[in-house]
Amino acid sequence: MVMPGAKAETSLPSLQTVIPRVAETSAEESAQYHVFNQHYYYLRHRVTQFYDGSGNLKTSSEKETTNNPAQVIVVAPPALVHPTRTLASPKQAADQGPSVHGVSLGKKEDLINPDLLKRYTLTITGREMINGRPALIVDFKPASNDLPIFNIKDRFLNCVAGRAWVDEQDMVLEKVHVHLTQKVSILGGLVGSVSKFTLSFERDRTPEGLWYTRDLAWHLEAHEATIARVVDHHEYVTDLQKASQAQ
Repeated sequence: MVMPGAKAETSLPSLQTVIPRVAETSAEESAQYHVFNQHYYYLRHRVTQFYDGSGNLKTSSEKETTNNPAQVIVVAPPALVHPTRTLASPKQAADQGPSVHGVSLGKKEDLINPDLLKRYTLTITGREMINGRPALIVDFKPASNDLPIFNIKDRFLNCVAGRAWVDEQDMVLEKVHVHLTQKVSILGGLVGSVSKFTLSFERDRTPEGLWYTRDLAWHLEAHEATIARVVDHHEYVTDLQKASQAQ
């Protein structure tokens, strides 16, 4: 019931309306990010920590990179490439992403892949204000307990659930939280297993409407053969300035 004088909340749009628009904007993000790098100075910090099975810190890797628009060569934006990711060394993990035996466990670029979306049941559950802008809340979970498995990566993706926030005006992914719903074994556990995995990222919008990833973090608890691995990775952006202001 709406009280006298109160404004009724705008009804939520349908998935059939939202998903195609988000897929369209996602396909344009490589070019948008290229433009962002040409116009903004910033520092990107990456910290990756490796622990043994007892929780003792074994290795820590830190890296800071600078995006200086004065050093960005203005060319046509490159095609989006998804390289194979490994967990072979701290440096690779710091620069890339979580994987077990070369199988990537999470890439935010793939979250709007049409084939991937077929695996999940998506539900628009509400609306939330983020930085003064309305965002749609979309929950997702595996569509069934009997999804097809064609490779090791499928076994992992079939056990992923989470929540996404979609900026309602620009129809872009603004924030995502992902987690495993159960332990995933690789070849019956003989090769390895993943007992816990979480991935989250948050994005901000510049006044010109350019979106960039401000904060990204993932946590992995896995076994490769008899070796227990626990990895924490965090990367974030600081000192963001318009190119004309970065002196």
